[in-house]
Parts: sequence; structure tokens; C-alpha cells
Amino acid sequence: MRDWLERLVWGQPAVLNCGRDADQDAFEVSPIAMSSPDTLFVCEDEFQEEPDFRDLFGAILEHRRKPLYWQLLAPWSEANTEEKRWLAEFSKRRGSPIPDATDEELWRLYALSRVNEILLLRFQHGRADGTDYPGPEISLNEYVLFMESLGLRAVDQNCFAPFYHEIIEVEQSDDPDAPIEVVSTFWPSLMLGEMMFSRAGVWVTGGTRHVRKEIAESSTLYWAFRRKNRPFQDLSLGWGSNSQWRTSFRRDYRIGPTLHFNVDAKHILGGDSNELDRDDLTANERLELLVNRCFITVDKPHTDLWPYDDTFCLASQIKGEEPR
Repeated sequence: MRDWLERLVWGQPAVLNCGRDADQDAFEVSPIAMSSPDTLFVCEDEFQEEPDFRDLFGAILEHRRKPLYWQLLAPWSEANTEEKRWLAEFSKRRGSPIPDATDEELWRLYALSRVNEILLLRFQHGRADGTDYPGPEISLNEYVLFMESLGLRAVDQNCFAPFYHEIIEVEQSDDPDAPIEVVSTFWPSLMLGEMMFSRAGVWVTGGTRHVRKEIAESSTLYWAFRRKNRPFQDLSLGWGSNSQWRTSFRRDYRIGPTLHFNVDAKHILGGDSNELDRDDLTANERLELLVNRCFITVDKPHTDLWPYDDTFCLASQIKGEEPR
């Protein structure tokens, strides 16, 4: 069981030494959004009295001038000291071992994650979101500058681990036992203190025992609001313009050598039972879904599953993060 967990979480045998209604048509959108597929997900509300991440999300989608970074993102970051102050405080928060977070704080983090996901569209390809919208016009350097200006930390982890990495493309190895290795990175991972805020998008190589190209590239990505390259689902989809913002951010932590996945959930995964659960998954299959947020080897129906209640932690000796 231990060896299997190590392969799952680290993608290779030598892991310890390696570093709701889901109908999208139910969205309530503004007149601006209805006139353009580019703004499919913008909410109908006007800006609130104090600009926040929700307001910024709408402003990005409505922005038509260039350049986005200098005209919108940099000035917004400069002006919104309260949001940055709160992020700095949250990043330093400690717990036993998980820091506490209120519902309102999880909603606030989720709003920032929506900003992040809309910016990341620029570095993806495809029409999985049903539009030709390529994402806001922003360079990778500008994206990193903006997110770091808010207090997040861009890091590189060269040894593949689903805690740090979201698989975008797979080069299938001829050796079915070949471990998963990172070939290149499309965008970096972002940490907020010890919490994983956004995983890196990566191109990997590996054998079919550890990753299957046709599955890892196209299975539904959970805890994801929008992607160009693959199906996606989170708990906001299908709700109205106000209710969707009361979605809790998924918190994963690396505290010392221990990885904690989806810490606010209650159903602790464990064991290697082959009995099928409510989603017709075995214990190992459910764990693969939780740690990767999608299937990477499991060839089963991948839509309308419910991994949101699952949590898991694993202690391992791993290499540290490298500053970008």
C-alpha cells in the first residue's frame, strides 16, 4: 500500500527521494457578456463599494484595451492594499497543523482563484469552455509579476508531483514502467505561505503504468472553473451570479514533509479496498482523483463525480521548492 501511495502522489517509484445544477447555460450574465462569447462567465453585478477580487474578475473580462497589465492589473494591485494586507496575514497564519479559515475567507480565496484561472487561459489551447476566447492578452512574465505583487510566490518543482503539477500534455514513454517526469512548464505553481494556490501547468513524459496520455489530457478536471484544453468542473458552475461566489476554495498544504490535500473536507481516504463506492470507484481510484484533481490512469466515466468531500495526507521526504 505504501509503495502504491508513493507512486500515486509522486508519479514514480523513487518518490521519497524526489524532489447544484451543472448546466452551463444556467449562468446569469450581464448585457456585455451576452453580446460577446469572450465574457461567458462574467456576473451581472456592478462593482461593490470597495473593489475586491470579484470586481477584478469582471473588469478583466470587460477589458478591451491593451495592454492589460499596465492599464488594469498593475494599477489595481497598487491601489488595493487591503486585499494584499489580508493575503499577507493569511499566508503567515499557522495551525495544528492546518490554519483556520472562515467560510468568508474561503470565498475570498475562491474569487482570487477565478482571477487566476481567467488569466491562465492565455497559456492554453482548445475550446473546452465552448468559446474562441483566447484569454486576456498578458505575457507569462506579466502574469507572474502581478500574482507576486499580491503576495503569492512562484516556485519551480522539477520532480513531478500532483501537489505541484497539473498535467497539460503527455509524451507517452515506450517503457510502461517509466516514471512521470516534467519536460517543460507552461506556467509556474503559486504558493501562499504553505498553501498551494495554483498548480503549475506541465508537459510530462511517462509510462502507461503511471500516466496514460488519452486519459490524463482529457479527463474532467475538478476544482476548476474554466479551461481551454479539457473538461472542467467546480461547485460554482450552474449557480446564479451571487450564489456562485459562495464557493469555497480548495486548500492543499505542504507543512514540513507532509502533504495535505483538500483539508476542509471530512471524508478521510485510506486503504486499498476494491469495493466500489457511490461513484463506482475503488479506494485507489478515488485517491488518484483527489490528488490529481482528475484521472491520469483510470479509464472510467469521469463526469459528474463527487470528490469534494475527500481529504488525505501523506508524509514524505521531498526536495524543497526552488524559487522561480
